[in-house]
Amino acid sequence: MYSDEVYNTLRRCAEKTLFLQRELLPLTSNFLREINWTTEQRHVVECLLTASARSSESAILLISYAQLWDSEILVRAIVESTIKTTYLLQSKSDFETRYQEYRHDLFQIGLLKDHSKTQELLNLISDNDAPSWRPLKDRLLSEAEINDISGKYPQSRRRSLETQWGFTGILGSFSRSNDEAFKILAGLSYSYSMSSHILHADHIGTSLPFEFDQRSPERRNAILMAYGSRLLSDILTCLKIRLFSGYRFSGLDLSPLEEVNNAIENLLSEFGNLYDDWLGMEYRSKT
Repeated sequence: MYSDEVYNTLRRCAEKTLFLQRELLPLTSNFLREINWTTEQRHVVECLLTASARSSESAILLISYAQLWDSEILVRAIVESTIKTTYLLQSKSDFETRYQEYRHDLFQIGLLKDHSKTQELLNLISDNDAPSWRPLKDRLLSEAEINDISGKYPQSRRRSLETQWGFTGILGSFSRSNDEAFKILAGLSYSYSMSSHILHADHIGTSLPFEFDQRSPERRNAILMAYGSRLLSDILTCLKIRLFSGYRFSGLDLSPLEEVNNAIENLLSEFGNLYDDWLGMEYRSKT
């Protein structure tokens, strides 16, 4: 259990973030209706945007209850869906190719991988013909489907596509493209790396929460509030990136996004000096 100050501060900041996000999310409809997409293309982009919004609300809820480490995992998902949205919408000249890769190629590769894992599980079950296992068996591919996918996507091609569409691969593509608008996305690498420790339960990831809790109450409270505000800032930054990506891709006037940026900056300023307070406390005896 943490102090009332921690819970009250994080709840206040989380609520304000949630309200602002809900206020800004309708702006996505502005660029969705401006672009001459097919129904399926629009659906794919809407799925990505919805995934980001859904995970954002869940992460904010966890932050409001001071469940910061679990929220970190969701923020990782938000970052992933955000950079995939941005990569997909980076340029009109690349859209069709990237859409094909994301919607069709990677989807087929995913089905093949799921088939293998499902088959491995069923092979361990003695009564896998029982009706209760029907939902899993329905996930299996036919021999013809396996051969078709394997023929279209040999292992080297599968590996190449998955690397290209991975976090590091996309950031590398942004860097090589010299797209000034997206170079800043490299800054997401730090939080993504930290969330990897938590997600994969390596010793850094399992020891960090323990180390936080072993601090004095004063130091622990300060770093928890600073950490929570950083997560909320990341969530809003990702929302801003998605909006910018869509507006730029559709050719819409970008000036309304200045109001978005101002609204986010004003909200973050309302959080107070949580980071500076922690910084001063943590390092005052070391300067």
